[in-house]
This record gives sequence, C-alpha cells and structure tokens, in this order.
Amino acid sequence: MSVAASLENIRIRFGEAETACLADETGLQLNLASPHLSGPVSEVLFECEDAQRVSRESLHLLRSEKCTVGMAVLECGSQGIEAAAKALYDKVLEETKGLNLYRLWNFVPRINDESQGQENYRSFNAGRWSSFAEAHGEAEMNRLLPAATAVGLQEDQDRLAVVFLAGNQAVQYCENPRQTPAYQYPVEFGPCSPSFARGAVIDVGSGRVGYLSGTSSICGCETVGEGDLERQFSETIENIGEALKQMGFDGWPGNTANTATYSSKFRIYIRDAADFPEIRKRFSEVVGDEIVGQTVFIQADICRKPLKLEIEGVFRG
Repeated sequence: MSVAASLENIRIRFGEAETACLADETGLQLNLASPHLSGPVSEVLFECEDAQRVSRESLHLLRSEKCTVGMAVLECGSQGIEAAAKALYDKVLEETKGLNLYRLWNFVPRINDESQGQENYRSFNAGRWSSFAEAHGEAEMNRLLPAATAVGLQEDQDRLAVVFLAGNQAVQYCENPRQTPAYQYPVEFGPCSPSFARGAVIDVGSGRVGYLSGTSSICGCETVGEGDLERQFSETIENIGEALKQMGFDGWPGNTANTATYSSKFRIYIRDAADFPEIRKRFSEVVGDEIVGQTVFIQADICRKPLKLEIEGVFRG
C-alpha cells in the first residue's frame, strides 16, 4: 500500500522502552531502546518531498523521484544475527538498486556478546559483507560502500535495526589517512571486514551534505588508549578532524579559533554512562556550548569492547 504525501521525514527517537518502527502522518520513526543521556530526544535524518510510503514486510520506505530512504527492525530469532543481517541488507540493496547509498545506521543486539560461536558484531559484519558482495561483486563493492555506524542494543529481544538513506545525487565516499579503511581490516578483526566508508559527501545543488561515520579511538586498525578515557577522546577528536578535511569541511564547527563556515550536528555513543559528564565537558571545549546543547548523547555499547565512545556527525555547507 502506498500513500502520497507532500513532505515526509524519517527520524529516530531515543530512550524508548523497546525498538520498533512506527508510521504517522509526518513519516517514519524508529523508536530506539538505547538510554538517552542528553540533547534532543528525537532527530530527523532526512526529509522527502512528494514521497510515497511503501511497506514490504519488515522494511518501511519513503520513496520519491530523488531518494529512497527507509528503516527496518528484524527479529533475529533462531536464524541468528548473520542470517538476519544478510536478509535485511538484501532487501535494502534491492530497493536501492540504481541509487547511491549515502548513510546507514545499524543497531545490533548485544553487539559484544557471543552467539553461535562468534561475537555478534562479527556475525553482523559477515551478513552485511555477503549481501554487498552478492549485489556488487567482491572486486567492485568497496568503492560503493556508504558511511555507517554500528552500535549495540541492550534489550531482551534479539532485534536488529537498520536505517538507510539513498538517492540519485552524486556521492563521494571518503577515507581517513590516519585509519585503515574498515573494509581492509585483517582477518584478526573478523572473518569478514566491516563494510563501510569513513564518510560520504553528497551534492544537493545548494551546497553539500557530509555524513561522518561512527568514529572512535582507532589508529591504523588498532585500538588506542585502552582503559584511558582522556586518550580515547583525544584520539577520536583527531580522527574526526582529519576525516573532516578529507570530506572538504575544514576546521571544527563552533570553535572561534577555526574558520569553519558550515553547520553541523553530532551524536555521541557512550559505553558507560558514568563517563558522560567528562565526555560532555571535553566535547564542549572542542565545539562550544551551543553545539553541545544540540548534540545527542546515547548510552550504547561500541563495536570493540575496549572502546569507550564513538562520535558521528552530519555537516552542511
């Protein structure tokens, strides 16, 4: 069933009792069972003009002439996370065939736990990798990988949630010279590498929109500062600064000491809620109080157990 609309949006609402997809007169919403620590409780990710709302089993879409965006929540059940990720990504790639994938958000149940003999994050990576490899071929897939984040959900149900943005605008996928491309990680980090780019920039006619993938304290492919919050924060900030340069957004926003001339919004995932006050204080020193007040802080497990925080962002200029 499809419903025509003049303007609809796709958004996330944080701190809900359980993870679920909802639809109302304004568009699609993912309710996310991740504790909300500070900042706006909901976030609009994308707006579609003259969109059709389409539902295909677990996948819910907004489709217009220029874009296809959507979300899904899938019960992993007895099939496990790898099979669930493969099935879900197969649907996403089928629905976005012929378009450019800009950005994905992945919320993985108990991301650092083990099930079926493997860490859940590695199982998720295997399913995601298999889907991209089948859709594009192993030789071509890496140049088509979007920006992405994958963090953990802590709830009783094994629910895998995905939100995606895709469209026909030209896109530049970016890497960070301080970090090994995730899709080139050695086998010690899992049998299948994480399938994402460090960032993506699209041309929207009136300017550019940049999507920064979830960024943590990793240099090369190694975790930096295990057990040291200050070191991890500093390394993460340095990685973001370099990624912004590669994306064409020079200078940190909100800091009068630089020449940034673009708008920005951030989301910060924190493993241990006790670290929130220090991370918020340190981040305010980087971007200023105004941007910190607009930043969403979420408690969530990160893709590697030693990592204490992860930061992502959207930039317009």
